[in-house]
Amino acid sequence: MTQLRRSRPPWLLLLLISSFILHPSSLLHAYPPVPHHVIYGIVRGELGDPIAVTNAQVILTTGAGVQIKTTVFPNLAPGVNYRLTVPLDSGLTADPYKPTALLPTVPFRLSVKIGTVTYLPIEMIGDYKNLGQPAGETRLDLTLGEDSDGDGLPDAWERAIIASLGGNRTLADIKPGDDADGDGMNNLNEYLAGTYAFDPQDGFSLKMTGFDDGEPMLEFTVLRGRTYTVLGSENLQQWTPLEFRQVGDTAYYDQLSSDNVRTIKVVARGKNFTPKFFKLQVQ
Repeated sequence: MTQLRRSRPPWLLLLLISSFILHPSSLLHAYPPVPHHVIYGIVRGELGDPIAVTNAQVILTTGAGVQIKTTVFPNLAPGVNYRLTVPLDSGLTADPYKPTALLPTVPFRLSVKIGTVTYLPIEMIGDYKNLGQPAGETRLDLTLGEDSDGDGLPDAWERAIIASLGGNRTLADIKPGDDADGDGMNNLNEYLAGTYAFDPQDGFSLKMTGFDDGEPMLEFTVLRGRTYTVLGSENLQQWTPLEFRQVGDTAYYDQLSSDNVRTIKVVARGKNFTPKFFKLQVQ
């Protein structure tokens, strides 16, 4: 008696082969991109004012000449006027997934182009510990201008201070840690805050003026292009950002920026604690 053997249909073999090819373990090296890294911050001119022109770009350039660009947008976010998204390549394949993708932590430099003129920042201030990490963010604030004595204060700003103080000083006499007008705020912080280091009445100050429905009422002056945060503490050791609203408003917010110079009054509150001490932060 002859036994009949049923052969496997040809599509079954094809199905088995296909399932092997599509197995997840075979895809480990199929996609070289990793999550982008974001570099953001504020670009300031030589007098400390945030760049407000519409034809400015921040340019990231690697040693190999690869460039990634973004436009400077005034008031892009509170305390931010540029945001640069950097595509990253994991480096697991021979071919880059796109020509402008960078390997994590690859060396680079930043420049700012305004119109047809390109500037190298005289200073970059930020937190570098996560720079270049996939899915990370790094804040880098850029200062433009000339800083011939290398102290972090642009020459044009120092010359304005010298002229206001009588003109009998040099750039070397205007030091970042000094307090030119004796108001308790050093020259570098005056530059960053947009106040004048030659006028003790123009300091960066926060006043408590009373209470509004049991909540403390504070007063301070805001300048165009800066962003302000109110901080509170119970013990002068730990400081926490507070919610605040302008007197007469109902909406609370965490930060405030302005397009003009004005004195405002705000009502502040802690989310999970009652603050006893207050301070103001400007960017």
